[in-house]
Amino acid sequence: EIVLQRATMRGPQLGAYEEAIRAARGSARRGAVLDALQRLAAICLHPAPEATLDDEGFIEASARLRLAVEALDAIASRRERALVFVNDLDMQARLASLLQRRYRLSAPPMIINGSVDGRARQARVDAFQQQQGFDVMILSPRAGGVGLTLTAANHVIHLSRWWNPAVEDQCNGRVLRIG
Repeated sequence: EIVLQRATMRGPQLGAYEEAIRAARGSARRGAVLDALQRLAAICLHPAPEATLDDEGFIEASARLRLAVEALDAIASRRERALVFVNDLDMQARLASLLQRRYRLSAPPMIINGSVDGRARQARVDAFQQQQGFDVMILSPRAGGVGLTLTAANHVIHLSRWWNPAVEDQCNGRVLRIG
């Protein structure tokens, strides 16, 4: 079952979004529209990913992050497992440490992205598959979208969206490959 969640941006996130739109409309520079789209996508993920906020402040600053953490709270309460897809490498690292603290995990959630070699990638998959109880793995859509089977997870969260719906479908397929 696919559940689409919506949340309204507010405060600094909404202000940054509106400012990015104003700046794009006022620019005649070649490539300004593409730059604006990339900036808007980044703001939608988090308006200030480098901010030195505490965990709750960091979560509250992003509508997407609020929804994702609400979903993860429910998943954790049921001792189920989730895959979180996010493309930004810095956000992957920040999210891993935040989730470790929030859910009192013994280690940060494992990350699979393009910098993880084949052997380490398979070791992380194997460890995730064998783990019991609540767990979460963070993946980039490109690295996690093909060649992985993670049937131990029963939830997929797309924290940042990929431009290609077929890649997102492949990401969802990681948990649907139940023998």
